Amino acid sequence: MTAARTLVWLGLLSLTGMVLRAQKPPDARHPAIVFSGFEPFGGRDRNASWTLAGEIAKALPHEVRALQIPVVWGAPLTAINNAKPLPQVWIAFGEGTAEFQIEILAHNQRGSYPDNQQAKPATPDIVSDAAPVLKQQAQVADLAAALTQAGFPTQVSQNAGRYLCEEMLYSLLYAQQQHPEALRLVMFIHVPTLEQSIPVSPAKVGAPALRRKVDAALLQAFGKQLFASLRQLGLLAAVH
Repeated sequence: MTAARTLVWLGLLSLTGMVLRAQKPPDARHPAIVFSGFEPFGGRDRNASWTLAGEIAKALPHEVRALQIPVVWGAPLTAINNAKPLPQVWIAFGEGTAEFQIEILAHNQRGSYPDNQQAKPATPDIVSDAAPVLKQQAQVADLAAALTQAGFPTQVSQNAGRYLCEEMLYSLLYAQQQHPEALRLVMFIHVPTLEQSIPVSPAKVGAPALRRKVDAALLQAFGKQLFASLRQLGLLAAVH
């Protein structure tokens, strides 16, 4: 075989390898979307945020992965840094609000509350020498409206609570700044605690609001609607 033909064959083999790599399906062990929730805390034996993340992963096992975050200072950023490879979308949940709340503001400042290890934060800030405040870049007002219209009252909030929930949001926004090519969308949503009674459809004038107890079935329905609304609004358009 002449040198010229050898070069041609090598070029064809290289091109074939590139095509095969491009067509390689994503690793099912590392879906492009992560939904996370926290472990139980505050004396409760279950955490609605983890129930919600698990219900979404159960309903969409090939598209998302559920990840539980310890209620320990520093755990959120550690969990993000340990996620290899980073997902393209990370939506985190926390519990403790009367309705669903999409949090859009995170301060680089911890509260003085003890965590699940009965330890107070070792440092007052989440990330040293980082911005004092980070804000959600994705436009979420339409998402909140779509969820509310579907029967899940949802607000946009700027008060994430100065506990692990706010630390989770700040850590996600900080990680997105560091890895914008990977973390294309990050979000934090507060959800009501289990067994709480919440309105599930807009109240009509002159009629009492319809209420329902928060349980796994309700959270799964919310999770499915959230996923559908994210797609309809184009917030997952870049995910592949």
